[in-house]
Amino acid sequence: MEGQSALLRQKAVVAVLCLQILFFAICSTVILRKLSTQTACCVDEKSERYRSVRIYSGESLWEISSRYYSDDYHSMELYIERIMRLNHLTDVTIMAGEYLLIPYYEE
Repeated sequence: MEGQSALLRQKAVVAVLCLQILFFAICSTVILRKLSTQTACCVDEKSERYRSVRIYSGESLWEISSRYYSDDYHSMELYIERIMRLNHLTDVTIMAGEYLLIPYYEE
């Protein structure tokens, strides 16, 4: 009897140890995967910035936009639409002496 009882206790201890190791392995994998995803995301991610730009005589919205445009905006048309929304413009008409809020991505 005593031998069987000791054997059962030993098997229970081994089972508990195996479960703890399995739990630790799963938790470690989840944590490492989450950290690697966050790191990869943040390393490649650029942040959008804003600059106030004075409009000079003869400048067009297209000309000013082309100075700050990057492929992050996908197309010049979408970029100009973004600038128009930021500056509450209803069309592309701009006036010398005024300022525009221009978004751009920091390199």
